Amino acid sequence: MNCLICSKKKEDYEVWHNKVVIAATYDSEFQNNEHIRNMSDKSIICHDCILIIKNQIEENRK
Repeated sequence: MNCLICSKKKEDYEVWHNKVVIAATYDSEFQNNEHIRNMSDKSIICHDCILIIKNQIEENRK
């Protein structure tokens, strides 16, 4: 599996693959992120990239 954002090969335990779960897990600003909005039902995002997006959103709030 390759991450939608960083394109690195990841194992199934290292990724988020359900857009609904991601949306429910984080707030509306996170859900509005370009990468999250563009996920298809086959897309995956690795945990590291999820944390990068989360940190960027938190920085923008300051």
